[in-house]
Amino acid sequence: MIDLTSSFLKALLKHSKAPLIIFKIKPVLVVVEHNDAYQALITRIGGELKFYDIDAIPNLLSNREKDLLNKTVHHVSELKIKKRLIIHPIYSNSPNVNWELEFSPVIQGANPVEYIVCSLKEVPTNENDLEHILLELSESEARFRGFFEQAPLGMCVLRGRELITEYANDNILKLWGKTRKEVIGIAQEESRQELGLQRQILSRVKDIFKTGEPLTLNELKISTHIADGYFIAMYQPLKNDKNEVTSILVIIKDITEQVNFKKELLKAKDILKIAMDASEMGSWNIDIESKKVLLSERAQQIYELESNTLSLDEAKSLISAENLSFLTSNIRKALHNKEAFNIEYQININGIKTKTKWLRTAGKAYYNEQGKGVYIAGAVLDITEHKQDEIRKNDFIGMVSHELKTPLTALNAYVQLLQFKLKETGNDFTTETLEKINVQLKRMWLMIDGFLNVSLLESGKIQLNKTDFDLVDLIKTIAEENRVILPSHFIQVIGPEGLIVNADKEKIGNVVNNLISNAAKYSKKESLIAIKCEKRTGEFVVSVEDEGIGIKENDIPKLFERFFRVESLITQTIAGFGVGLYICAEVIERHRGKIWAESKFNKGSTFYFSLPTAE
Repeated sequence: MIDLTSSFLKALLKHSKAPLIIFKIKPVLVVVEHNDAYQALITRIGGELKFYDIDAIPNLLSNREKDLLNKTVHHVSELKIKKRLIIHPIYSNSPNVNWELEFSPVIQGANPVEYIVCSLKEVPTNENDLEHILLELSESEARFRGFFEQAPLGMCVLRGRELITEYANDNILKLWGKTRKEVIGIAQEESRQELGLQRQILSRVKDIFKTGEPLTLNELKISTHIADGYFIAMYQPLKNDKNEVTSILVIIKDITEQVNFKKELLKAKDILKIAMDASEMGSWNIDIESKKVLLSERAQQIYELESNTLSLDEAKSLISAENLSFLTSNIRKALHNKEAFNIEYQININGIKTKTKWLRTAGKAYYNEQGKGVYIAGAVLDITEHKQDEIRKNDFIGMVSHELKTPLTALNAYVQLLQFKLKETGNDFTTETLEKINVQLKRMWLMIDGFLNVSLLESGKIQLNKTDFDLVDLIKTIAEENRVILPSHFIQVIGPEGLIVNADKEKIGNVVNNLISNAAKYSKKESLIAIKCEKRTGEFVVSVEDEGIGIKENDIPKLFERFFRVESLITQTIAGFGVGLYICAEVIERHRGKIWAESKFNKGSTFYFSLPTAE
């Protein structure tokens, strides 16, 4: 085995005037040592030698001679014999000389050859060799021209400090808006008048002949009478055998689309920042893997924190206990369904319960190519003042609604007493008048009850009192009551008996009552209101269908929003505050059901809600 650290070996290599290299054959062909003469040769011919780089010589050869070199090395190692080989380094700066290589195996007893010593000698070429080299060079040039012309980038070669165009492919000619006749053999400043505006760039390009260093210009703006755009321009020096720069290879890539996209992105970011600053919103980012939360300056101010970075556990500790599970479950659901979320919650400043804030946050998760969540990003807004106003308003509505119920109860009792007293008098006018008063009282009662329910819903004080009951039986009872209040409509109930559901009977009754009342308000007299109830897989579905004015498609998604009313000439004359469907949606959602609507404008509407089965 060769001792590469041997001072004797190093002395032999150093004092040898001929270029020498030692390389190891297995597991891969790799240079393990070389002398200064070899280093000087590679540098002189324009090659780039990295230590242990076995490709320095093969890269200078034609494909045919590269195969011949590999076969020779294989024979030397297998047969344990010396071999000589003459090759032509046509891709070097000295293609007019041959190299004579002599390979000697390092034999160590009966062991396989591990190392080969190679000496290299330059020999002049004879006429036959020169002819052969010229043929190989012409083939090489043809391959180069083929690559040059078919390259998807704009490419040209500029000769001398005058930057005379020597080669130019179709892509760069198209960019310049020139033909080959107009540029080949002509200085750039003469053939392309627009370069007069780019003196500074031309000066930097010409400096390459002095420095010998490549130049890259990013996002270079080029304007021609054919097109305007942004490009990456790379200028690579080409050197002769004396290591002098003689020409420059220019490669131009069109990046107009990327630059314009980046500009639009920066513009959008600026607009977003302006919008967030104007609305006093902050932004945040959660790294899912590290569980670190990063806050913007405004978000840091909202949370009243000294640092803009905190752990996920620290962030959770700021959220009030009654809101934490609601917030985390909604974010988990959004992550699972790969959808955005928008949540209101309360925080305790510095963990002190006496100092709280209400916040609204919206965001979404972002995933890698494998579908794994990488981070969650969003915005946060301080809504404390708005929330306090809302709480005060709901408290006021709840108080007023509750107080109004007292005189209504008394009025209802007086009406019933008068109806009882006048039963035997036969005074039809008075009886009918009291009946109408009773109907209006019931409507007033329902309206006040609706406001009270809104107040309770908003404050989170509404409670569900679930029991088992027959859903169809409840619907029939409510339908019968409405037949008295709404004698102008035909109310039909379709559904089998014995559909037992576990729910709040009073609140589900209010939902059905609201849907029937809505159907009557928005449909003509003597029209049909059909109520159907059926059992599906895991749920009961109730539908209330009318033959009314219908709803436009773009209004349907907003029907269940608080205080929303469809605006039209017809609906202006119909009484209502837009809270009925909102209450219905909240009640059904709290029962873990769904509510939705289908409608054809001017033909009627059908409102549906579902409840999970008792099982």
